Amino acid sequence: MDLLLYFKCFAVALIGCSLQAALKIKSIQDKARKANIEFKPLNYFKDDWVSLTASMLTVVLFLFFVDAGLNWKPAIINYILVIFAFVGYTGSDIASRLFSVVNTRINAAIDYKTTIADTSTGNLDAPTPAAPIKKEEPKL
Repeated sequence: MDLLLYFKCFAVALIGCSLQAALKIKSIQDKARKANIEFKPLNYFKDDWVSLTASMLTVVLFLFFVDAGLNWKPAIINYILVIFAFVGYTGSDIASRLFSVVNTRINAAIDYKTTIADTSTGNLDAPTPAAPIKKEEPKL
């Protein structure tokens, strides 16, 4: 495998990592907005540096495995970029689920607020039923 292909594999995996991070930030932002909790996307990069580092280390680790994979099955070369896109996205997803500080903080804030609401309404022992999603009528 030549140096250009290693670079392409890294770039594709980096795009996969970036896609996952963007989707995670959007998810956390939506959750925080619905719960009226302050969230700044920059905090994701500051506070979740461990999961972002783990994602990059996963990509680098797989770069070391490429030669072994190609020696085992040379036909892998035809799918190598797809494999690295998968590694980038999936590695980031797993790392963020295991190490996400920001998501844990948002969940703790939501738990705090719901405990206050449940205590004030006397519903500590009765879970709130999930209401069906209502379709909004278009605004004219």
